[in-house]
Amino acid sequence: MNEGINLLEPNKKNTSTFLRRIDKTRVLMVGLLFIVSVFSVILIILVAISPLPALQNQEESLKQTLFQSKTDIVKFELVNERLDAITSALAKRQVFDEVLALLQSKIANDSKITSIKIDKTSVVVTVESPSLQSLNAFLNGLIGFVQEKKTFSNVTMTDLITNQADNSYAVTVNLHLL
Repeated sequence: MNEGINLLEPNKKNTSTFLRRIDKTRVLMVGLLFIVSVFSVILIILVAISPLPALQNQEESLKQTLFQSKTDIVKFELVNERLDAITSALAKRQVFDEVLALLQSKIANDSKITSIKIDKTSVVVTVESPSLQSLNAFLNGLIGFVQEKKTFSNVTMTDLITNQADNSYAVTVNLHLL
């Protein structure tokens, strides 16, 4: 029986070159396999000693920290927004401290302010006192402010009330602001 299943007679000359080529291909394949395995081992070592895993862990911890402080950031933004609104309101608001200080400076010790209404153009104030002289001094002081052109441009007495039950007097004055 024939040793092979080839029906053609093998040529001794072609067989030896064919076997050499197969041997060279095997050596080349084993060499390439060795090179690939060496590169794989080097890559694994580089990944193991590289800072990449530590950086990934640090990134995860920072994400957790940011997630936990998210409510604090929202609260901070809310406070900033409210602070800006208050600052804006204070900038637009008229300051009546000077007006109140001037009124307070002309009130006698026995007199008291019972009502006050302030808007952009005028001040309506009611002062009560047991003495007409105290009310007269208050009105004269306001007239002095108008003559000096100090805060007020016009003074108008709108009402004078006598309360006989507690023996006191009240005067209501309308002051026009400059």
